[in-house]
Amino acid sequence: MNIKQLKQDAAENTAAQARLKAEGRKLLALADQTDEQKARITAASDELDALAARAVEITTALAQAQKFVADEIAAADVGRITFGPDRATAAPWGPQVLPSASSLVQTEARHAALGNFAQAVRASALGQSFDPRLHAAATGSGTQTDSNLGFAIPQEVAPGIEREMYETGDVLSRCDVRTVSGNSITYNVMDETSRADGSRGGGVLGYWVDEGTAPTASNTKLARIELKLRKVGAFGVMTDELLADATALGGELEAAFSAELQFQTENRIYRGNGASAPQGFLVAPCLVSVTKETNQVAATINTVNLSKMWSRMPARSQKNAVWYINVDCGPQLDELSQAIGTAGTAPRFVNYGPDGVLTIKGRPVIAVEYAESVGTVGDIALVDMSKYRVIRKGGVEQASSMHVYFSTGEQAFRAFYRVDGQAVPRAAITPFKGSNTLSPFVVLQTRS
Repeated sequence: MNIKQLKQDAAENTAAQARLKAEGRKLLALADQTDEQKARITAASDELDALAARAVEITTALAQAQKFVADEIAAADVGRITFGPDRATAAPWGPQVLPSASSLVQTEARHAALGNFAQAVRASALGQSFDPRLHAAATGSGTQTDSNLGFAIPQEVAPGIEREMYETGDVLSRCDVRTVSGNSITYNVMDETSRADGSRGGGVLGYWVDEGTAPTASNTKLARIELKLRKVGAFGVMTDELLADATALGGELEAAFSAELQFQTENRIYRGNGASAPQGFLVAPCLVSVTKETNQVAATINTVNLSKMWSRMPARSQKNAVWYINVDCGPQLDELSQAIGTAGTAPRFVNYGPDGVLTIKGRPVIAVEYAESVGTVGDIALVDMSKYRVIRKGGVEQASSMHVYFSTGEQAFRAFYRVDGQAVPRAAITPFKGSNTLSPFVVLQTRS
């Protein structure tokens, strides 16, 4: 039970209800409603009902989580680590660590919990003993598969892997992440493709009018984004020797599964086809590709490329933007210069700060292995990942079995994570003045 996440879910639920109510009031105030607007009113009402039901679920879960934490704190001295009894209802696989404990202590406790669980699964599979805490795993974080001698990871272990994914991922940590209760969700967004008069906000147009004169009515167009949860999984085998040390095993499992699930998810956010995985921003309909310079040498990046990429990013997104590059691009950026007669000087907008961080136009440059090699589209990308929406459901689902690997003295572990995502803008935007389209996702054309 994650209190912080539950509170975030409650806040997002409240905000979503407020937006729908405001939208409904505007539509109901129209004198003549179109069929499309009437249908939207009905849909908004249904969505409000669903959100209200979800709000009750969140409130109940939050109250239970807060009570559990309060009971744990009351049972021990503040700031002290206690080893609670083996309660099947709580499934305490590792030491019960209070919130005031250091992050190092919390990490070690989580690793020990995962390792203790793995040892219990192995002992049960070999018929040596059965730990009753294995029954406590059926809390929604996984499934128990008796036919394969598998058991679900308990709730307090699984969130640790998800947390590491989102704290260390240079892509995931910058996305607009939402938690859903169902298997899919649909968002309504303004269908805005131009900032010209009559197109802003999907068709809103303001007028200067004389006193007592009403402006002409505007019809706003909406577009729908549908996200459906996709499944990404990881599989690993551990030897009996590694299983002998619970803490070491827990650390190995978390590191391996976290790294692989993070890689798979972020790689698809970068380039996924959207069919069986998240739709990557490299194939998003709003992507802007900047043309290479005439006679530009293959596999190069120059200052004109960077300036033009920056000019295609909306001003409101520039403050959140980062540059993703393949590590092969590093030497190209290090050697950039602007010719001044026969001499040269480093461009003022490509700099290393006192902390050694490279920036372009004041925004950080981050090397990611998902980027293409230098010279290919996607080798350098200027992106505002707050405009990329990710949905997820619960934590990482894990299970363990030694059935197939009994003869070799090994234990198999697997993990699944359900997630989806895509860029929010439906198209690149034509600015109010000028002809070059703008987008929060900008790349450089292939230079070959």
